[in-house]
Amino acid sequence: GVEHVLDSRSLEFADHIRESTGGKGVDVVLNSLEGEAMERSLALLKPFGRFVELGKRDYYANTRVGLRPLRQNASYFAVDLDRLPVERPGETEELVQTMLDLLASGALRPLPHLTFGFSDVTEAFRVLQASEHIGKIVLVPDPAVRPIAAPPPRFAADSAGTYVVTGGLRGFGLATAQWLAGRGARHLALIGRSGIPGAEATAAIAALRSQGITVSLHACDVGDAVAVESTLALIRGSMPPVRGIVHAAAAVDDGLVRDLTAQRCDTVLRAKLGGAVHLDRLTRSDDLHLFLLYSSATTLLGAPGQGSYVAANAGIEALAEARRSAGLPALAVGWGPIADVGMLARDTAVRDALARRLGATPLPAADALAGLDALLDAGVAVAACARVDWAQMTAALPSLSAPRFDNVRRGGGGGSAGDLRRTLAELAPAEGGALLRDLVRKELAAILRISPDRIDGKTPLATLGVDSLMAVELQLALEAHLGAGAPALLLTDGINVEQLAERLLRTLTDEPADSAVTTAAMIERFEPDVAAAELVGGGHE
Repeated sequence: GVEHVLDSRSLEFADHIRESTGGKGVDVVLNSLEGEAMERSLALLKPFGRFVELGKRDYYANTRVGLRPLRQNASYFAVDLDRLPVERPGETEELVQTMLDLLASGALRPLPHLTFGFSDVTEAFRVLQASEHIGKIVLVPDPAVRPIAAPPPRFAADSAGTYVVTGGLRGFGLATAQWLAGRGARHLALIGRSGIPGAEATAAIAALRSQGITVSLHACDVGDAVAVESTLALIRGSMPPVRGIVHAAAAVDDGLVRDLTAQRCDTVLRAKLGGAVHLDRLTRSDDLHLFLLYSSATTLLGAPGQGSYVAANAGIEALAEARRSAGLPALAVGWGPIADVGMLARDTAVRDALARRLGATPLPAADALAGLDALLDAGVAVAACARVDWAQMTAALPSLSAPRFDNVRRGGGGGSAGDLRRTLAELAPAEGGALLRDLVRKELAAILRISPDRIDGKTPLATLGVDSLMAVELQLALEAHLGAGAPALLLTDGINVEQLAERLLRTLTDEPADSAVTTAAMIERFEPDVAAAELVGGGHE
């Protein structure tokens, strides 16, 4: 029979068991320790005992373990529970049910364990790292935590009113019209420059009409005040009262500042900002509950080569602020790139260039519009919605290292990654190495909960007590500081603080210094056929 079932957590505990059994050992050891601790656990076995290895690191690291403890007919069992349900699902189901039955009957008792609430998960990992427990650590939901049901859509369209959508005959404007229909709108007036929908839009409009929704199409240059006034008069005369405006029309004409002309700027400003101004002035007498302007994340983040586009969007955001101040409804949303409708859907080269160079990952239109409820409910005049890789984008747009982005940029609040990397670039290798050694020592001390001066730079991290969980924590902390991937910490190769700092310095100095390149030079390196890739948030039209 089995005399003891142990979950060994420290060398000291193994020694204690050896002493408490008078050196005779035990029949079964369940082990999840590594290296020397594993060998000490093996030594606890009686003749014909069983050693059950639950850990994985020694398998993958191909750790060498002496066989001497097995000489007395002991058995070694390697257990990888992850493989069991994959390769033997039926047997797994039977084993789980058997265990549940034995636990319910009291024949089996749970291992010794410590319980932590979800809110104390950090402390739970600290206890695990420090080997301050025997048995298992269990996380349980906090008593106050309850599942929160997703709230129902908060924006409700007026089924008796008309919603006017500029740029509504294609792209994101058309997708917004469909979103309005999903929120209860029954009357839609869609405006486009030509008034003629493409094949895809024709199918979408037919689908809306099949649902009993009235859809009228209008040709109008929204930059022309007279045309806007006459179009609105036509809509008011043939449809229910106007209750909402969505301004999604835009024009893009990218170019360096040195190449821009008044005419090129006017083309962009006229459609985006001019259209918004006309709609604002000409609907003041309408009882609106929605005045939605589509801006771009370029206003917030910047976009090389899009000065006029950014200026137009900044203008409509100022208009939204002015309307709010006057007690009128208004929201300008700075959208990031949209993946499946509009310009990026038509030009995959531009879309791929955005993700590759600027770290702006396009959002599906459905995901973007799903956030509109929360944006409208927030009661603000201007908001932005974009999926951004801050480290990658900061390398391409150095302006993002400004303090106002600290709260959203990785490593924000403690100095930006770009600042630290630029500092390293300005230092001599010896000085840069010293700076990185201090950084590694500081982060390691916080993880080990000791003073930095107690960390010897030449002592292997594993010897200092750094386990695999701590190594991951250290790597993430370094990446947050540096804005770049830190070298994987292979504890088995005896790496120490000085060696890690040297690797970091080599990694950083080998990277291309895009952040130091001027905006103009960076744009000129782009391929001509991907010129629109300078967009960060344009491309939703």
